[in-house]
Amino acid sequence: MNKAELNLMLGTGLVYGEEYYVIAVNGRPTYGDYNVWDDMIAWAVKTFGPTPGDGVWTPGARWYVNNAKFWFREERDREWFLLRWA
Repeated sequence: MNKAELNLMLGTGLVYGEEYYVIAVNGRPTYGDYNVWDDMIAWAVKTFGPTPGDGVWTPGARWYVNNAKFWFREERDREWFLLRWA
């Protein structure tokens, strides 16, 4: 998989009753090469800081990654992600 094969779909969702701006990453492989997916996560950690140690179980985090989706508390963070990966 490479960046050109990614299909990023935008939406919103609720996490603990708070609105998050979501990017669903279609094209992430089920098996095999995770290089781009891993690069996306590494870039997000470097740019936005680490996610909570317990994953999506901590309310109010700046961002989460779960179920082939990136969840951002601020729309500007989602836009920044899109500028890098779209």
